[in-house]
Amino acid sequence: MIKFRLDIASAYLDDAVMLFKDKRFNSAASRAYYASYQAMWAALGEPKEGRVWRHLAIIKHFVTGYWFKPGHKEASPGLLEDKRLPLRRLYSYRIKSDYEGKPVDEQHLGSLLETVKQVIQIVDEKGR
Repeated sequence: MIKFRLDIASAYLDDAVMLFKDKRFNSAASRAYYASYQAMWAALGEPKEGRVWRHLAIIKHFVTGYWFKPGHKEASPGLLEDKRLPLRRLYSYRIKSDYEGKPVDEQHLGSLLETVKQVIQIVDEKGR
């Protein structure tokens, strides 16, 4: 399942990069967020009790790092804490894009695309 979701994440990131280059920043933000969402889902696996991953919850669980370091307690500071703010910002850009129709910041979105790439790499390396 990890490979399946990582393949989706990579395809969405490719889409986001193409949209970004085409100056379609809102669409790029949406695809980039869902690329990160799929990568985080690959890392964490299926949510408990047959539920679905809520957007802010998946970020919270992902950054703790207990998924690759099982002894790490969920309540402890996150092992991937440096990814929390960029992922939350990307989520807020997705909300702006998909629901509010407000423009996203082009320069900041460019750096967030790099964050998504890093998240996919982290899951690929640590999720094995």
